[in-house]
Amino acid sequence: MDEKAIPLSQLKQAVREVLAEMLGLEFQIQAHTNRQWYDTDPAYQLLGLDDPEQLREAVRSGLLRVGHEVRDRRKPQAKLPRYQFHIENCQKRLSERPERRLAG
Repeated sequence: MDEKAIPLSQLKQAVREVLAEMLGLEFQIQAHTNRQWYDTDPAYQLLGLDDPEQLREAVRSGLLRVGHEVRDRRKPQAKLPRYQFHIENCQKRLSERPERRLAG
């Protein structure tokens, strides 16, 4: 049997959607499907990560890139970034082979 592996984040998202449907929360899921950019806290959950620091570290390391998967919405004089994440672009980037990520 030829099985294809899917990223853990996609599996978690699929489970969330099934549970939401079972619990009658379909409307809330549909409302979020039109949205593209999320602040750090909801983004790490949507990507199936354990905590928001994993997203921040992915930005610091260059795995997730500002201007591609991430945007910085800080106020002009603010020192700390206020990241927002494009979930679909993050999922694509995180699912790439590591050697391909180095080229981007």
